[in-house]
Amino acid sequence: MLDDIVIGLSIIVSIWSVYNSAFAIYGLSWKSDEPKTSSGPSFSLLVPVRNEEKVLGRLLERLVNQEYDRSKYEIIVLEDGSTDNTLGVCNKFSEMYSIIKCVHLEKSNVVNGKSRALNYGLKISRGDIIGVFDADTVPRLDVLGYVAQKFISNSRVGGVQGRLVPINVRESIVARLASLEELFSEYSISGRARAGLFVPLEGTCSFVRRDALEKVGGWNENVLTEDLDLSLKLTSLNYLIVYSPSVQSWREVPVTFSSLVRQRLRWYRGNFELTMRISRFKFTWRLVDAAMLVGTPVFMVLSLANYSLVFIYSYQLHVLIAAIISFSSMMTLLLIIMISRRHMIETIYIILSALYLNFTISLHLISIVLELAGAPKGWSKTERSGKITVDVPRP
Repeated sequence: MLDDIVIGLSIIVSIWSVYNSAFAIYGLSWKSDEPKTSSGPSFSLLVPVRNEEKVLGRLLERLVNQEYDRSKYEIIVLEDGSTDNTLGVCNKFSEMYSIIKCVHLEKSNVVNGKSRALNYGLKISRGDIIGVFDADTVPRLDVLGYVAQKFISNSRVGGVQGRLVPINVRESIVARLASLEELFSEYSISGRARAGLFVPLEGTCSFVRRDALEKVGGWNENVLTEDLDLSLKLTSLNYLIVYSPSVQSWREVPVTFSSLVRQRLRWYRGNFELTMRISRFKFTWRLVDAAMLVGTPVFMVLSLANYSLVFIYSYQLHVLIAAIISFSSMMTLLLIIMISRRHMIETIYIILSALYLNFTISLHLISIVLELAGAPKGWSKTERSGKITVDVPRP
């Protein structure tokens, strides 16, 4: 009986893995040709920051130089409890550019300080479209043009998510492995979007209609993954969230082990938290696919069943079952090779990724235990290195 349960769990996890890998391959091959405009709806670009002195200037340079009618957008930097010169950097830019506004927020005890800052920014903003950028993001100079066209083309579009690519892949061993994980996820989202399925907002280079945001009550200040929570709410109200490969931004991945662990535990626990609540959202068919994505922590922990197969006599494993599990592993390996070559990650990390996978499984397990045990939740900020600089033309 126990053997049958183990085999059954292995099959379920393998099918889930093939499901996601298939979308990632589909997304990896997406060559988009999308229209853009230089003027259209008005934007309010919200930038929540805390101790981002190293990277804030890099982002603001990109935002003020967007190839879009400057009278149609504003940039609101929401500084919350910084102990470095973040506010000073913002004030310097606001003196240079009238479209930048700096806001200092007093400390608060809410679980998710980023959500709190964004909700305040929503209240004081005036744009029809609300954009969100983390300070470490480096957007292309034409992102607003492509995003504007998406909202113009379809009134049902409630949100737009751009493609996120690691900017510091080669900064450390940790950065390379973290990049492989994030790129796998990114191409899986891209494939889902291409197939017309669930698209999550990813917390940066994300755009939402103001009226849709107000309808769902803004960002949830009591969850760890506010972007995913917002995505589920919008989807349950039948808004479309579209993904655009042309709306591309680069962002930093963690470069140290401790920073990686803190970030991943927050992400994984936030996903599991929403997995427990997903039945509360109004049912739509896209939410079925959403459950496959949001439930990643559960599926990752269930994959431990694969390690138990060695204790089951080989004659008990049906040829078809073995084929499914092997096919799943081969698809994952193929994807890692394809992603590594596209993003110039050395071959050795293809091998190390197998060890990294086991490491992430352990973090998923810890995140589930923390949530089930009711451990205090805290929103820990990911440290930035800011070593990658980007030159942009002056207006």
